[in-house]
Amino acid sequence: MDERVVRDAFHEAVVRYCNLANTAGLRAAGLAPHITVTTVGPLSAWSQDWIYTDGLAHLRGMLSAELKPRFSFAEDPGLPPPGFEFTFLPPPVPRPAPPRDDTPPRRPDAYEPIAVLTLRYDDKNVWPCRVGAASNWLAVGRWGSRAPVRGALMQLPEYAIWVPRGPLLQVRNHHGQFAFRRSSHRPQYEIRVDDTPLPLSGAIEARARGSLVYASGPATTRLTYSVDWEGHHGR
Repeated sequence: MDERVVRDAFHEAVVRYCNLANTAGLRAAGLAPHITVTTVGPLSAWSQDWIYTDGLAHLRGMLSAELKPRFSFAEDPGLPPPGFEFTFLPPPVPRPAPPRDDTPPRRPDAYEPIAVLTLRYDDKNVWPCRVGAASNWLAVGRWGSRAPVRGALMQLPEYAIWVPRGPLLQVRNHHGQFAFRRSSHRPQYEIRVDDTPLPLSGAIEARARGSLVYASGPATTRLTYSVDWEGHHGR
């Protein structure tokens, strides 16, 4: 068992959990995640410490600094390939409460759909993310595994070096509109949404399909984006 592969896979899993929990609104005080790491063979103490440190940094940095997660490590020689699995409790999507007979039906216009933002660099680098309806802005970008960002939604992989480091871009799904906003981070970089410059702390409503350009001097990086909606969306 290659422990480096286990560590890399755990890092991706905890970031994905935080992104989904963030979208689902599971950042409430009192949340106590329990993460179980099961491997086909024994995991070294060094790797266990690495997983604990990485997981704690992301859970507290991306969700809430008050979280007190628990980590458990187990062995199961019968695990199929790749020989490891990660269990996160509670699940990142809250279970709906059972309906009550006296609860009036929800009005259709009260439904706030989930947006699915997909960023694409090329055919091999495509990053989708669900964005729940909320009034707060959430960060999208590449900031590395050792620098958690509060309010993070989508962390791009570290190898995507063509995207400037840091949470330069923010997104929001609010009242049925999806928008981009420029944070104050690294103001030397210009971001253009559909060829329109995005001013610092300014916002631009997204189209269904469009482009994002990061520019600093002659160096530019162009991503395409799409915004789709789960369920009915009467825009």
